Amino acid sequence: MSDELPLDRGRLKFYMVTEKKMPDDRFESSVEEFTDYYRTESLQDIRERLVRMYVAKHGNLVVGYVTLAMAHLRHDATDEIRAKEVNGNIPALLISHLAVHKNFHRRGIGTQLLNLVFHIAPKLERWAGCRYVMLNPRDDGGVRDFYNNYGFTYYPNINDDRERDAFLMDLKKMN
Repeated sequence: MSDELPLDRGRLKFYMVTEKKMPDDRFESSVEEFTDYYRTESLQDIRERLVRMYVAKHGNLVVGYVTLAMAHLRHDATDEIRAKEVNGNIPALLISHLAVHKNFHRRGIGTQLLNLVFHIAPKLERWAGCRYVMLNPRDDGGVRDFYNNYGFTYYPNINDDRERDAFLMDLKKMN
């Protein structure tokens, strides 16, 4: 018997998680770190207003989630940013977690979660001067290819500690 479950895209709904409780504690990613974060740490981060979490639900089952936070890029993070001659740091929207339930991979849920992010990002661009969407990639199972194919650009060693890689998407290039 296969672990794969049927997915009716018409029944996939998206919700912002409030600080009251998690909508489903059965979520299980193929990456243990993402499962643990969802089950044990995310609610505290939501209550502390460190992240906003959005979940994709199919019926009563959470099949994916994304957490968003504010971040910044150094004024010298990339050649393109350096050429802007900006004083100070540049605001960015950080995709801190994006995970899909282990039984629902390769069904478009990750893409739909990114589409949700790009629905939210332009509002931040207008309200708070957010210019980039940023994430720190995992190098497993084609994750980097997924973000490259979506239009993100990979940059090694651009975070403040200059030891972490990141993917960036310039919101101005989306318009």
